[in-house]
Amino acid sequence: MESIRKIITKIEQFAGHQILHADDSPHRLALGIALGFFVAWTPTIGLQMVIVVLLATALRANNRVGIALVWVSNPLTLIPIYLPNYWIGHNILKLFCDRPAPDYSALKQILLELFQFGNFFTHFYQASFWRDMWALFLNVSFDLWIGSLIAGLFLGALSYIISYKSIVWYRTRHPRGRRIFAILQRRRERRKARDS
Repeated sequence: MESIRKIITKIEQFAGHQILHADDSPHRLALGIALGFFVAWTPTIGLQMVIVVLLATALRANNRVGIALVWVSNPLTLIPIYLPNYWIGHNILKLFCDRPAPDYSALKQILLELFQFGNFFTHFYQASFWRDMWALFLNVSFDLWIGSLIAGLFLGALSYIISYKSIVWYRTRHPRGRRIFAILQRRRERRKARDS
């Protein structure tokens, strides 16, 4: 119970200091949040932070909030995130072409081998294990990518709308938010005067 309170406190501190009181525009912050959610839902674990930084730089978004949100997808959340993504992709692709039914028994066997610590290292050095992993990856990757892109785009768009409206509401209604909003306005006016 105490650990859950600590997690909630850290989330509140992150939302309060990194998002609501960040020295950045609501659009850039909301776009960083959207990019973080989008990339977190893609099967690019290991490269997600790099992808967020590159996309945030290209789109002029806040990359700090995007990098933090990428950690939503981690080894504990892989199955809850990627299994629905696979299901979405598989069902959408079935509408357009004939797709074989997923082989859940092979997936179950491989997952059992991965999560049984001793078995994993026993099979790790066998070529047949990697051949099965590669076959499974090829069998599910296209469905997974299609579903992940669709779910990521939807969640990214939804998180942009919600976070943008929330940040604007907070900055116009809350006293500390109004102060931050006024500072940002003055900086924008100085930049415009300097550029013209």
